[in-house]
Amino acid sequence: MDTIELILLAIVIASNNLSFSFGLGALNTKTYHLRIVFIFTIVEFTIPLVGLFIGQLVSSFIETYSDIAGGLILVAFGVYTIISAFRTKKERQESLEFITSIKGLFLIALGLSLDNLLVGFSLGLGGIHPLKLAIFIAFFSGLFSFIGLKTGKYVKDIFGKYVQIFAGAVLIALAFINFLGLPF
Repeated sequence: MDTIELILLAIVIASNNLSFSFGLGALNTKTYHLRIVFIFTIVEFTIPLVGLFIGQLVSSFIETYSDIAGGLILVAFGVYTIISAFRTKKERQESLEFITSIKGLFLIALGLSLDNLLVGFSLGLGGIHPLKLAIFIAFFSGLFSFIGLKTGKYVKDIFGKYVQIFAGAVLIALAFINFLGLPF
């Protein structure tokens, strides 16, 4: 996977933070914006490294099937992302109550970063440079969290659903690009 694919993947992964930050921004959480961006960025940097490490360990055992396994994980996560876009407003509202504490923000960031663990794991199967991936993901996650927080009050609830659906579709497309060996 080259740099352009890594940047696209980081943008897709960061879109979870964007859609969630729209909701946080809509709740008038201005005093917490710096804390939210900082915690989301740190967690988004760390989790893919853990996934990559696990993926690299496992790849030595299943080297023959690593491209297929990594692609299948990306497809599975893409489908999960699309399905999760259809959660109810009440479920989304309940999760937003955690923003007032550092512990709550870490729990939210870890929940949003489960995809990073899976993506890091799948890419670790293919030998991706860990710091390069983590830096791209952290950068776009921090940027998108900031943008989402600052513009959240102006964005309608339905828009977040479309962002997640688009993100899932791009993950599935990246998996097929890897399967076909296209030079992106």
